[in-house]
Amino acid sequence: MKRKLPALNLLRLFEETCRTLSVSKAADALFITQSAASRQLRQLETFIGKDLFIRSHSGLVLTQEAIMLLPVVRQSLDVLEEGIERVQLRNPRQHLRLQVAPTFATRWLAPRLVTLRQRNSQLQIALISEARQKYCDFDGAIRFGSPEEARTRGEWLRYETLVLVSSPLLMIDHVFPPLQGVPHLHVLNGDSRLDNWARWCEAAGEAPQPQESGLEFSTQDQAINACITGAGYAVLDRGMIVNELRQGMLVELSPLALRSPRGYWLEIPAPKRDLPRVRVFREWLLTQIATGEVCEA
Repeated sequence: MKRKLPALNLLRLFEETCRTLSVSKAADALFITQSAASRQLRQLETFIGKDLFIRSHSGLVLTQEAIMLLPVVRQSLDVLEEGIERVQLRNPRQHLRLQVAPTFATRWLAPRLVTLRQRNSQLQIALISEARQKYCDFDGAIRFGSPEEARTRGEWLRYETLVLVSSPLLMIDHVFPPLQGVPHLHVLNGDSRLDNWARWCEAAGEAPQPQESGLEFSTQDQAINACITGAGYAVLDRGMIVNELRQGMLVELSPLALRSPRGYWLEIPAPKRDLPRVRVFREWLLTQIATGEVCEA
């Protein structure tokens, strides 16, 4: 006996509305009017017998029923999309959606994606911003954190290798100023600073600056850019500044290379692990990681 299911266009509209949290944006994305979108969402709610959205002047909020339904709908749409792509030999492109920590995306992943596309020309790759992570569907994510997080939620990729660097612009008579005479550039993790400086100073036998001193940046990429301009000294992940070191835009001030307790790990949702596009990306990523730099200490 066939089970009665809602129309595919209603499910697609539901998924898009969850992604954007906006009926008007979902309607624009699906090329229908806002009134038609609102009517179809009400139709879906009537079919299910539950409210899927809390509507207010400030926007939409997903109900518990919508939160339960959303991953099922996304998985079903993905399976359907995969099946259609396998049949459509004239249009075999595969869309890979990735959530990536911002600095890793900009300075490590993006420059290497050309090699992935050269080997797999059918891949269409979308990097999804962290601001959309809560409700946006993804095939894989590269996150910044600890090995403990990777053990419970994913697969560990690499540790950070922390090195002390500066721009040559800070040199005076070809000599860099003392460590305590230059502002320290800090990277924030939420509302608090990462302990990169404290760890490096302890390993090097140097006294850290007072907690209230220095400059703070929300991402390591911002700290890198500030360091390049001569804003101060920074303790950064060598893997994120390979090009800057090679080009002389940044210089290592000490031979000490310290392994951080943090790094990057790969998360792949269980329903996506066997998708061809995901397997291709994971194998390529692990190969790239394996051929990368190695921590010296």
